[in-house]
Amino acid sequence: MRRGLLLACLWLCSTPLVAKQGELSGHTYDSGAPRTPEQEAVVFEKADLQFKVDPANRSLHGDAALTFRATAPLTRLVVDLDRNFKIDRVEVDGKALAAQDWSNPEGRMTVDLPQPLATGDSTTLRIRYAGNPHVADRAPWDGGFVWSKAPTGEPWIASAVQLQGCDLFWPCIDHPQGEPLQVDQHITVPAPLVAAGNGVAMGMQEKDGWRTYHWRVSDPNTYAIALNIGPYELIEADYKSRYGNTIPMRFWYLRGNEAKAKVLFEQFPLLLDFFENHIGPFPFAGEKMGVVETPHKGMEHQSINAYGNEYAKDEFGYDELLQHEFAHEWFGNQLTNTSWDDMWLHEGYGSYMQPLYLQ
Repeated sequence: MRRGLLLACLWLCSTPLVAKQGELSGHTYDSGAPRTPEQEAVVFEKADLQFKVDPANRSLHGDAALTFRATAPLTRLVVDLDRNFKIDRVEVDGKALAAQDWSNPEGRMTVDLPQPLATGDSTTLRIRYAGNPHVADRAPWDGGFVWSKAPTGEPWIASAVQLQGCDLFWPCIDHPQGEPLQVDQHITVPAPLVAAGNGVAMGMQEKDGWRTYHWRVSDPNTYAIALNIGPYELIEADYKSRYGNTIPMRFWYLRGNEAKAKVLFEQFPLLLDFFENHIGPFPFAGEKMGVVETPHKGMEHQSINAYGNEYAKDEFGYDELLQHEFAHEWFGNQLTNTSWDDMWLHEGYGSYMQPLYLQ
């Protein structure tokens, strides 16, 4: 008992002092709830997301510009965002709204438009917000952020939000049919940390001790947008596809794991060979086959699969988790169910790929 108390005291002393975690509303916890009529009446054309991640305070400052096109007349917009974030400013097409023009009591944010939208019109909703994002109890089986430390001591951070949804850290339509056509992420982290993201790298800028990484992805699954931050190093190569194109292969691994990472990277072209032969062209060849080492087990984040299997091989000599998460690029990210009630379409086909691979 005394030993347990001592360990508890040591843990408390070594843990950063952060704000107490706010309770998730029932709506935020229930990812994939039926969309409102307003959400069904828009095409989500683009999300331009700016994230500033402060590991010292375990905080997130967000600035989201969301562009929607109306498919029916609209007088308001509805998006989903965890109510525990403090919303600092709301704009529509560059004009700030008064506080009475929007509300977010339960994580379903309603915004009254200054002018009605006609069918075919587009508008941009901008939301600036900040706070401490929900911390996952047991990622990836519980959604939220993981604030960890790399073996070399640097911050090692990841998001995994499949169960509770995208609204845990950015304003979205938290439903499998709420996919934006394009997402730009501008991820600002303390230098020299690296932010490995979805899609194509558009550049990095460094200023005043901070780095901002710009990533662009097309047609992402709503829960596939992810933050992956750490003292990463990179292995890269190109794969010549049987379909005549070239696919970038990228693996961000923790410093100190180079030897193991090189061995795992040897499996990348073998996986592409298998899936392109048995299933079809890699659906995100214009972006990359991307994998990033994470402080949680794994998740099928589009073109930046989370990998936390500690380089373990099964009795057949390959990494089963790596293969399973990569299968979801076809079954989950390219083919997405219309309701979370049919998640078996993702996991059933995704799980079948492992025994098929061994035949």
